[in-house]
Amino acid sequence: MSASIETLPATARKLLEVIAGQVRHGSLRSKEPGIATLPEVHEACGLDVDGMYAALAVLRAEGWIELKGEYPFEEIRLARELG
Repeated sequence: MSASIETLPATARKLLEVIAGQVRHGSLRSKEPGIATLPEVHEACGLDVDGMYAALAVLRAEGWIELKGEYPFEEIRLARELG
């Protein structure tokens, strides 16, 4: 597991910042607190689907996020606080 956000690739780091923003102030009000949904993250991140999933895989492998659910209802939670 990576010790700091600075060690993440730039694309994954930027996606993590988008996820954190969506967790706090995402556009979907019907979701549970602390969750970002994949559609809102995809809309906000500016990556194509393949690029987004590649960055999500890095973030999961490094222990930054938890991804649950089945497409297209996947939910993302931060696994640890951003520092």
